[in-house]
Amino acid sequence: MTSKRTSAGLLAGLLTVTLWASLPVLRDLITLPPMLTAAVAMGAAALMALLMGWRGASSGVAAWRDGKFWLMGVGGLTGALYFYFSALGKGDPAKITLVTYLWPLGFMLVADVLAGRGLRARTLLGSAVAFSGLVPLVLSNAQGESTSALGYMQGMASGASWIMFSLYLRGRAALSWGDYKHLFAAAAVASWGLHRAFETAPEHATAMDWGVAALIGVGPYGLAFITWGYALLRSSSTLLGVLTYFVPIMSSVLLILVGRAAFSLPLVIAFVGVLGSAVITQLTKRPPGAVSS
Repeated sequence: MTSKRTSAGLLAGLLTVTLWASLPVLRDLITLPPMLTAAVAMGAAALMALLMGWRGASSGVAAWRDGKFWLMGVGGLTGALYFYFSALGKGDPAKITLVTYLWPLGFMLVADVLAGRGLRARTLLGSAVAFSGLVPLVLSNAQGESTSALGYMQGMASGASWIMFSLYLRGRAALSWGDYKHLFAAAAVASWGLHRAFETAPEHATAMDWGVAALIGVGPYGLAFITWGYALLRSSSTLLGVLTYFVPIMSSVLLILVGRAAFSLPLVIAFVGVLGSAVITQLTKRPPGAVSS
């Protein structure tokens, strides 16, 4: 039973990173301001959760009654989107992405500490190998744009927000469809407020803009967060952290398939680095019957 649950969690993690990897292609299809896109996406995600969970209510105390729901759940999700999108406007997107993608490393390290394992050398080494493999891939697309210190700081803040959001999901026994409905709806309202405060309304938005923004909410911003929460409860935090490093690789492959990028050696280097990280962090001697957490 434990093996089946772990396998299901791993499959959910694979689905999550696949959905996240599709975001750059979908985002490239529309011209809406970043936080307006996030608001529409989160609204669509809330509607999806509402329709999927119409048959019953959650048992126990609703998640939204807990302060962590607002601070770590809504705050983490909204912060991850806001800081990343804001950082993209302050420098080279490739360098900003590289800084933001420090978050899987931080998540694995924090998860190890919270599980009582301390800072394990195996996790540190595996994370370093995976991240080093990503450096050539991300920097290969650099356009030489100068990046402000604020841009780097916001990229790091986005990564910290992702860690906080992931720790919240892992710390919950489970979130019901109703809980996700409230989570997404609250993030939609927060994103809309940020849009109204800091962005200009689009003058020539098309039906495709609104439709793709809603599709992002159903996939990369909606279903992916639900499957991520499921995976965090049923699979190894270390292995899931490694899987997230595949996001920029898979994004590059998708961009190549649609003609937006070319195949390159850095892509191969990144793939080898992630596989090497998986081997280092997962192929270790464990006592019979032990399960990685």
